[in-house]
Amino acid sequence: MTLTAQDLHGIFPALTTSMTADGAYDPAGMRAAVARMFDAGMDGIVPLGGTGEYTALSPAERLAVIETCVDAARGRGPVIAGVLSPGFAEAVETGKQFAAAGVDAIMLVTPFYVISGQAGLLDYYRQFHAAVGLPIVLYEIPGRTNVSYAPETVATLAEEGIAIGIKYSNLDVVKFTQVMNAAGSKLSVMGGDDSLLAAHMLLGAPGCILATANLCPEAWVDCFRKGRAGELAAAAALNKTLYPMIEAVFSEPNPTALKAAMKIAGHDAGPVRSPLRAALPETEARLQRLIAETPEIF
Repeated sequence: MTLTAQDLHGIFPALTTSMTADGAYDPAGMRAAVARMFDAGMDGIVPLGGTGEYTALSPAERLAVIETCVDAARGRGPVIAGVLSPGFAEAVETGKQFAAAGVDAIMLVTPFYVISGQAGLLDYYRQFHAAVGLPIVLYEIPGRTNVSYAPETVATLAEEGIAIGIKYSNLDVVKFTQVMNAAGSKLSVMGGDDSLLAAHMLLGAPGCILATANLCPEAWVDCFRKGRAGELAAAAALNKTLYPMIEAVFSEPNPTALKAAMKIAGHDAGPVRSPLRAALPETEARLQRLIAETPEIF
């Protein structure tokens, strides 16, 4: 079955990539992480975004991660594979490999280093879709790429049947509203910032892709379900309760502190890879205190 915008609702974790203690890819740990996410009520999974350390993995490791996730998720929910390559040829080659491995869609970041205008973005996504053939979730993260979609670009890609969703990792709530107004009836505008889930839901987001779902998936599922049921005050209150943890997790480059927090909470995903380094002692102490204060969340 071809994935559509209507399938992109609910909570999707931006999965960490499981590593052994010596930093090698850990397929058994990855499989267990996927099972834990679905057991907690996640609606799908998104491996190999920035949280999954795409840029630190070799092409062979990336494919191995996707093969593990597709097999582990079979029958439980869609797999949307991140492709964070900076340019077209590598992105297409990777996308074709992931398509052959059985993913349901590609989350394709805006090309970076060589930065185009909006017309160039349209060409890029049209050509990628023609070459790979899978539905695309656009990835708006200008803090990493220095590139942002115009709302009209998002709408055009949706109207042409190229994009079925967008992960909106941008703190600009006004622009989120503009994207929602331009394209929200044509694709799934998914919140991509953990601190803004309740706000994005209030503005109409049907789902989200969150990094800290790796750490406390049940709490995020509860928050989302409250919002979808119209209990927006309760969802906002839970989002506020989670905020100190969110702030601590993103106090160092992602997923440095996230993996430290997961280890403290008993969900060890292993170390991060270079150029990232282990979390600072003061960050670990902060995370330990937060987790100890609200053990029911973690």
